[in-house]
Amino acid sequence: MRLTLVIGVCVVSFFTSAGSVLAHIGVTPGLLVVGDTQTLVLTVHNDLDRPMTGLSVAAPGGVRIGLGDVGQKWEAIVENETATWMGGPLAANTGTTFEVELAVEDATLVGPVQLQAEQLYPRGGSLPWPISVTVIPARADSSQRLTWAIVGALALFATVGIGLLALRRRGRILQEG
Repeated sequence: MRLTLVIGVCVVSFFTSAGSVLAHIGVTPGLLVVGDTQTLVLTVHNDLDRPMTGLSVAAPGGVRIGLGDVGQKWEAIVENETATWMGGPLAANTGTTFEVELAVEDATLVGPVQLQAEQLYPRGGSLPWPISVTVIPARADSSQRLTWAIVGALALFATVGIGLLALRRRGRILQEG
């Protein structure tokens, strides 16, 4: 039973991470901080046998999108939380990088979020790619640290108390036996 569970977890982990491993749009860094703006570098590879003429990246709710360094070969615009680069082109079987600035709003939940990218091709062709990034909390201020210190101290106190009660009960059981 235990071996089956371990194998199941491994298989699920493999298939959930395989999409990002096989994807041809990489992201560096893969972390966003709540309440901050980060510049992400998207590494894009054109796998098709025709030139890529654009890239579109849409941000989810709670994340505002902007443009980083556009470069000389591309023209870029931002509309409705979607950044689009047009021009290029990017030849078949070659790669390039794009920069995007993402501002994470204070109310955004911590955890994984997904940007939706599309490689654009002539005559309306496109190739969609999900880009997963993780939103992490901002550094805690002193009041948050104090709250967590109090919670931690109470948890430690409760754990020690339960341990002492268990030892005391164990001693009584041994004396009776």
